[in-house]
Amino acid sequence: MALIILFWIFAILLILFIVSLLVVGIFFLIKGNQNKMKNLIVIGIGFIAMVIGFIGSFVFNLGFAFQEVFVFIGFVLLVVFTNMTFYKGRKSKAKVVLIVTVILGAIQLILMTLHTQFSINTYYFRVTLDVPYTFLVFNWMAWSSYSAYQKIKNKNIQPWIKVRYKLVAFVSFILSFNNISEYFQPVGTTWGDPDNLISLAVFGTTAVISVIFAIGFSLAWMMPNCLKKFFNRNYQLLDEKEYTEEELMNLIREQLANRNN
Repeated sequence: MALIILFWIFAILLILFIVSLLVVGIFFLIKGNQNKMKNLIVIGIGFIAMVIGFIGSFVFNLGFAFQEVFVFIGFVLLVVFTNMTFYKGRKSKAKVVLIVTVILGAIQLILMTLHTQFSINTYYFRVTLDVPYTFLVFNWMAWSSYSAYQKIKNKNIQPWIKVRYKLVAFVSFILSFNNISEYFQPVGTTWGDPDNLISLAVFGTTAVISVIFAIGFSLAWMMPNCLKKFFNRNYQLLDEKEYTEEELMNLIREQLANRNN
């Protein structure tokens, strides 16, 4: 009975993660369209693509191969977002990260096809490559956000803006380790099976880490005014200027570019 209760708690957390991704994805699409910012539109499409994959797999039983296709689209677009946001117009390792992400994602699709079409057991090999795949996508976002924070932390910029990049760096770094738990998933057992403690633990770990990312990322980009005021409580405002999203992005890119000159 206790395991079944845990299963439903973890399931609710996973649903919260998916709903949060959808809400943030729609928010980015609207915000990007309003401000003519392609990078926000890109990440909005990426999040919505992953939501389609999760819903197709978990709700309509279309299988993990279906899910993997949309996760691949989402991961690639997340890297594109990171590159456009932090490295636009600069020669850097950003293109290398994108190429490696595409290669690792393509391998995942091939291995998933081998498993579903030819019943070839590729689980542990797939997980071995899935770990660096996920780590690269989200750790790249974490590192880029942290680098942005390091560059602006001593600047006369409103603290809530600095908190945004710290928060994105933290939750992205946490999520980059999400797939490690898959090593412990018993082969042949349904993911999250309430009758299998190990499988349930893997499911729970994934759900908790995912929802931490979803909540943190949502707060970073859709921060309520009350939180902005809280973080700004000791800030001496030199002017009344309110940065637009585009101005913030340009400021971050400029500071990062100056660091590398």
